[in-house]
Amino acid sequence: MARRVTTKDKWKSKVWYGIVSPPAFGEKNVGETPANDAKEVIGRRIEVTANEVVSGPKLNQFKLVFEIDGVAGTTAKTKLAGYEMIRSFLRSLVRRRRKRIDFIKNFDLDGQKVRIKVIVMTAGKCYTPQKRDIRKIIDEVVTKNVHGKTVEEVVSSAINREIQNEARERARKVFPIVSVEVRMIQFLG
Repeated sequence: MARRVTTKDKWKSKVWYGIVSPPAFGEKNVGETPANDAKEVIGRRIEVTANEVVSGPKLNQFKLVFEIDGVAGTTAKTKLAGYEMIRSFLRSLVRRRRKRIDFIKNFDLDGQKVRIKVIVMTAGKCYTPQKRDIRKIIDEVVTKNVHGKTVEEVVSSAINREIQNEARERARKVFPIVSVEVRMIQFLG
């Protein structure tokens, strides 16, 4: 007579942990993740659109990356790990007869190295001296808005379009500007 072998279902032994956004973003529930042990959850990342965390118009084109750094019961606490523009929105900005100007600079915020990438779309083709002046203006605006702030404050000012609006108004005096966007805020090692 053949012996019947039963296997244990691995999914039934897992516990679902609710992922909560950082306090700077209102500690909202942003997702769930399964794990056998709470230690397995730490270090996992989740990407959500900014519209899910911060209520506001036109935030679906930006995503926030959260990393789990602690577990309390079945609630996973997170920290901010990045801010990025969705690629399809970036592609929709680039058109014929426009010039794309990229600005990239590293900053040190609260002992953490952060790289901020800004993209500027002009209304027409511009010359190299105009591009240089626009980059200089973007550098001044971003440096002024980043100085003395935490990472969460910088990301929230990018979400609220404070950096973009100020940069656009100042750069508009050099050449007609279609849009200024903070494309990415990266955390470096």
